[in-house]
Amino acid sequence: MRVLISGYYGFGNIGDEAILATLVSVLRERRPDMQICVLSAKPEHTATAYQVQAAPRWDLRSIWRELKAADLFISGGGGLLQDTTSLLSPLYYLGLMRLARAAGTPYVILGQGLGPLRRSLVRWAARRCLSRAAAITVRDAESLAVARSLGVTGEINVTCDPAILLQPAEPASIQALLAGHGVNTARPLVGITVRVWPHIESVTDAIVPLLQAARDQWEAEILLIPFQPPGDVALAWRLAAESKVPVILLDQLSDPRQCVGVIARLRLLVSMRLHGLIFAAAQAVPAIGLAYDPKVLAFAGQAGQPAFSLAELQPDALIAKAREILENADATTATRRLSARRLRRAALANFDVLDCVIAGLAPRKVDDVAR
Repeated sequence: MRVLISGYYGFGNIGDEAILATLVSVLRERRPDMQICVLSAKPEHTATAYQVQAAPRWDLRSIWRELKAADLFISGGGGLLQDTTSLLSPLYYLGLMRLARAAGTPYVILGQGLGPLRRSLVRWAARRCLSRAAAITVRDAESLAVARSLGVTGEINVTCDPAILLQPAEPASIQALLAGHGVNTARPLVGITVRVWPHIESVTDAIVPLLQAARDQWEAEILLIPFQPPGDVALAWRLAAESKVPVILLDQLSDPRQCVGVIARLRLLVSMRLHGLIFAAAQAVPAIGLAYDPKVLAFAGQAGQPAFSLAELQPDALIAKAREILENADATTATRRLSARRLRRAALANFDVLDCVIAGLAPRKVDDVAR
């Protein structure tokens, strides 16, 4: 069995690399003899990092050759089908599905977040491609609503982002990493993830007072955790410069398993990055979402995490919520662990549906496979 996987891979985004790491790990666990090829912006790096075959994502000849050789094409994980950031992104991923159909290769849309899709051309193309997929799983109910609004009527399973399954790196390696950055692990650790976004000043204006409260009132060690260079790193440096308290920037963190391991050590995470919230939920770590996009609110709702839309974000409210969470963290541990188990079961359902496709069976409903 040979599969070709497509996604936002090879760009150094920790969240998307976590999805790929999970896909490769679970596929190999279930089917050790499976041959895996990945379309990547940096195929040599991807091949080495995940011990897979890899092909350049923009080389049409390579893509066609790999599609013809594959038994199944997986459009895998992340927010690939949305036209908020650009028109090119959805047309690229939908174009791959169209090529797969032309090559006679069945395709699966696996654990994706759909939308927003505002342009009529993209909505038309998405409806055609989704309607012809061998199976579709989406990571939240909002994505299901987007698919139904397009007119897609077939079976769609609501699961969870596959990255929730990613295991952290070994504790000893995380301890060494933190020690190498001078982190005092005797203090409570508070993590912050931010990303470049229009009007980001309103976010930084709210976070800087939080950093000051975390250090002065809670005696915390503050870790800034960029998820994608160079933008996240530059913004983290800006936060570090504007805050009047010591902070530690983990700007060399590129392995998603290390990132999960660091977040597992936190007392609190405040995150604009969706996969920051996903990693926190997986490790039962208290978290607050800063929702620049509906997908952040959608996951926070799934995981029972509080979240602020950027329009309502105020420093006093953010500090008050952080204080409340820290004061009640121990009492709510059991609830977070139950949520983590539920989300993992839902994420595993992606692969149960995929098993059905590989076996030539009609995909079962998630209710039947995720219990």
